[in-house]
Amino acid sequence: MGTLSPAVAAAFRRLRDDLCRHLDEAECLVDQDDEWSRGDVATARKLINGLVVVLRGLLTEHTLQHSGDCRTCVVAWPCPVFTTVHVLMKDPQRQFPALVFRSQGIRTKGTG
Repeated sequence: MGTLSPAVAAAFRRLRDDLCRHLDEAECLVDQDDEWSRGDVATARKLINGLVVVLRGLLTEHTLQHSGDCRTCVVAWPCPVFTTVHVLMKDPQRQFPALVFRSQGIRTKGTG
């Protein structure tokens, strides 16, 4: 695949940033020290439900086929997407920083 044009790269960054803002909204609710208002509870329920749907959708798209491959990636299952979702769900506090460092090309202890 060729290099992305600056306009396409910027559009992809805006898309990523929009998704991150959505996640930031959920995180802000968790970090609140005050009691949650009814509106906060309603927002949290909506965000949690949405995030569960997203994760289930990812896992459904990346299921094991009879061939032994991932349905979407067409590589041996478990594919990198399924594996990443799994480790992040099971140990998010430890795995997310390692994922960010890897995405930036920074090696961390135990990542080879």
